[in-house]
Amino acid sequence: IFKIVSNLLLFVAAVFLGYSYVNKKGIFSKIGERFTTSEVVSEGIASASFNNLVNHEGVTVSSGDFGGKHMLVIFGFSACKYTCPTELGMASQLLSKLGDHADKLQVVFITVDPKNDTVAKLKEYHKSFDARIQMLTGEEADIKSLVENYKVYVGDKKASDGDIDHSTFMYLINGKGRYVGHFAPDFNASAG
Repeated sequence: IFKIVSNLLLFVAAVFLGYSYVNKKGIFSKIGERFTTSEVVSEGIASASFNNLVNHEGVTVSSGDFGGKHMLVIFGFSACKYTCPTELGMASQLLSKLGDHADKLQVVFITVDPKNDTVAKLKEYHKSFDARIQMLTGEEADIKSLVENYKVYVGDKKASDGDIDHSTFMYLINGKGRYVGHFAPDFNASAG
């Protein structure tokens, strides 16, 4: 299992490095004053598990339903114009590149906007990405609890263009449901 996790981490890092090289951007974002350091994220995740969320097909799921697979957990929302589709595109490429080993990884996208991200909206959004990705919504209280547990920054109000300011970490969870690490691609670096 250690070898699989190590290989997954190396592969995810390689995807981000390739993306960064092609787009002439740095790999990790500098987290602003509103959000503390990466160490706080890893030390603060009490449990990576979740229950009673609903996927894009309307099926209630929990983290235990993924049968001991490693999970790559992404938080975002379907109306996001840049970071969320980019991260989901990277995750789709990762699953494609893993080939026969992709069945050992479950990519999970959890909305930070459960009021607007209905099952129907997530089902439509899901069509643009790898079919193996699970897109999840749920009750506001359940989503809020997950967001707080994972230390995801989510702005209080939508911007005038409909965006919700949120952190862009991608979390790797092992097959036993424990936090392994996270990545934060730098979408704001200037080309140079």
